[in-house]
Amino acid sequence: MTVPRYNFCDLLPAKTLTKMATAIGLCLGISPLLYAQLPAPVEAALNRAHISTDDISLVIMPVTATADNNTTASTKTVKSRLPAVVPLNLVQKVKAEQPDLVDADELPPELESTASPSKIAAQKLQTQPAQSNPAEKKTAPASSTASQNKSSDPAHNNPALTQGLVDIPAHESASDALAAVNPSTVDDNQPLAYPLRHLSELPRTPASTMKLIPTFIALDLLGPNFVWVTQAYHTGFISANTLYGDLIIKGSGDPKLTLQRLNKLLEQVKQAGIQHIKGDIVLDSSVFQGVTKDPAAFDNDPLRPYNASPDGLLVNFSTLELTAVPLLNDAQRGTAKLYYKPLMADYDLPTTLPTASLGNCSSARSSLAPIWQAQGLKFNKSLPTSCGARTFYIAYPDAKDFAKRVVKGQWLSLGNTLSGSIKFLGLGNTVAGDMINTETPLKTNAGTYLDMSSSTDKNAVLAQSVSVLPASPLPFVRYPSLPLSQQIFDINHYSNNVMTEQLTLTLPLFSDPSAASDTTGHAIKPQKDSYSNYTKALGTINQWWQKNLTTPAPVMSNGSGLCRDCSVTAENLADLLQFAYNHRYFDTYVNSLGVAGISGTITEHAERLPSSAAIGRAWIKTGTLNNVTSMAGYVHGKSGQDYIVVGIINGSTNQAPLNTYEARYVLDTMLDWTAKH
Repeated sequence: MTVPRYNFCDLLPAKTLTKMATAIGLCLGISPLLYAQLPAPVEAALNRAHISTDDISLVIMPVTATADNNTTASTKTVKSRLPAVVPLNLVQKVKAEQPDLVDADELPPELESTASPSKIAAQKLQTQPAQSNPAEKKTAPASSTASQNKSSDPAHNNPALTQGLVDIPAHESASDALAAVNPSTVDDNQPLAYPLRHLSELPRTPASTMKLIPTFIALDLLGPNFVWVTQAYHTGFISANTLYGDLIIKGSGDPKLTLQRLNKLLEQVKQAGIQHIKGDIVLDSSVFQGVTKDPAAFDNDPLRPYNASPDGLLVNFSTLELTAVPLLNDAQRGTAKLYYKPLMADYDLPTTLPTASLGNCSSARSSLAPIWQAQGLKFNKSLPTSCGARTFYIAYPDAKDFAKRVVKGQWLSLGNTLSGSIKFLGLGNTVAGDMINTETPLKTNAGTYLDMSSSTDKNAVLAQSVSVLPASPLPFVRYPSLPLSQQIFDINHYSNNVMTEQLTLTLPLFSDPSAASDTTGHAIKPQKDSYSNYTKALGTINQWWQKNLTTPAPVMSNGSGLCRDCSVTAENLADLLQFAYNHRYFDTYVNSLGVAGISGTITEHAERLPSSAAIGRAWIKTGTLNNVTSMAGYVHGKSGQDYIVVGIINGSTNQAPLNTYEARYVLDTMLDWTAKH
């Protein structure tokens, strides 16, 4: 009897030494996971960038949605869980509607909600007019212009393209639907049969791809509707719009308490009957303790907003927005008018600045050389005329002092008055200035918050308060944040560091699974711990990882990836992304990622690789530091297969510094290669 010979080697195109090693491993019955594998285009891109294969870790892994257990094996349909692919004819239109940032220091836009690019594309497809001649659609060339495609694209007739999230079957994806009408739009490459891994278990510096970790864990523990709640209390009593006592504003760690949202909170206080305060405004940031950092510690650039320190009452990211507008009339030519947001009480902000023809326009540090002095802001350079009308963002070095000045400035700008001063509550957050030395807010038996600044003797203060009518022990204003879903969109889309730290520090406080919802659908969770710090926060992440994932937990000193002592393996991120893929909140998670060539920090993928197959079909978080480039996320291949992709490049210490642009092109090539399968 002749035994049929089934040779896996005949099935594997060993075009490189890496692929040959993989093929040999298969022939010997050894797992291909033990062998270093790199796609040929990725190797070519590495050679072009003069980057060693030892400096990259890579995982490209097919991933499949868990089948519905309520159906039989013969009727189960495996569906893609990725959002709808953005068809090429809509890429520019959808891109135009994304609030992409221009400056790396720019803050996330003030949006109450953000529609994902895939949802925008689905809406546009639904509104396109129906075509009466299918034959015309069938013969439309793949390279048609946007206007031609608008009239010939059949996608709006295909439910797989318009039903948005989670319901696009793996073999009825957007690209497959187009192929049914125009086969030339889709490559005939086959899906990958097994994962590709290269040095995937080697710890590397991940940069901002590490944000994928706390954002997903927060979704799992807190849910997409979770909100932070900033609360206002008062002591004493209110009479004729006057508070005879102190106003207490208690922070909850809200990552996005912007100027606009702070104003809404203060307006609610005013609407509650307090316009004049015969006392102090007390700011309580004790929910986070021992988290203040030196903004110059990481890269000696404390003015950059990405270096801002987290705080229990973080106001406007501790960042000042400065707009410089050159004056054009002859009398004032050579001068620029300066506008600021937010207002800062008791602090001098120059109203004009000389202009100069020399100098490049870039960051505030290099263009203006600002210095935060004790009494005011000083600029050591003139505004380069090449800036034109330009907005800069300058981080203030002390989150608590910034909050004090901004809260007072905004309170007064609303037409209110304050007879006292601004104080901070919380021993664990000691900074220069007036403080109330209590670890947590002190209350009377009736629940009143007491101002301890007048005496260090708590009993004396309590005795003096007997004759004072106590306020309610409950807050009279509760101002919810934007929901977690919107916050993680901002974090992952715009790679905001301090928002990530606020989120990370929140994890130990509200990880109790029980929750109630208010009338707006916000999830209000009971606070299980009185305060958080990095020890508790990173411990929560480590415990979650050990409970849910199979790889060893990553090494983290913060949540944002703005660290050199943090290390993550490509296998770590792939493990997390695979777990997330079948999670009930996956749609919220994946839609927080940028879409290749369209939105977020991966927008420029289309400029770096204009013909990339990944444009509109890859959902990616990027990361960049000096000597570090990384990408991680999901790709919907043209075969209909979904993939997890992770690429991390760290420059060798014994070579020239990594060219991050060339390194980014290597990872762009990884996305393109994956999308073709």
